[in-house]
Amino acid sequence: MKNLKIFSLLLLTLTFVFSSCSKDDDDTPGTGTKKVQYKLIGSTGVNISVIVYYDGDNPVSKTGNFGSEWTSEANISSKTPTISANAIGPNDNSTLKAQILVDGKVVKESGVSTGKVLTTNVSYY
Repeated sequence: MKNLKIFSLLLLTLTFVFSSCSKDDDDTPGTGTKKVQYKLIGSTGVNISVIVYYDGDNPVSKTGNFGSEWTSEANISSKTPTISANAIGPNDNSTLKAQILVDGKVVKESGVSTGKVLTTNVSYY
């Protein structure tokens, strides 16, 4: 009876291992390309100054005065959808957050950064 339980447990484990190894699984980190759009949202008076995200396999870095909201071009292809940003707010109540959108819907959102010096990042995985 003990051997039957061990055999059943081994068989069940192998079933999960083989079923999770599908080549068509695009949600596995590092595999498959996602078409995404990135969005940064700051409160009134926030100035986003540094943005880093992935486009394809390459990081893209932008610096400037982007104001309190920034949205990337639509449908960026990336195997590692990730965005980071820095901003300066006018007071301690200033906020900044990042979003990753797929087909126009938010699929990941960062926590809200608060203060005069703001930083945020979010990854799809």
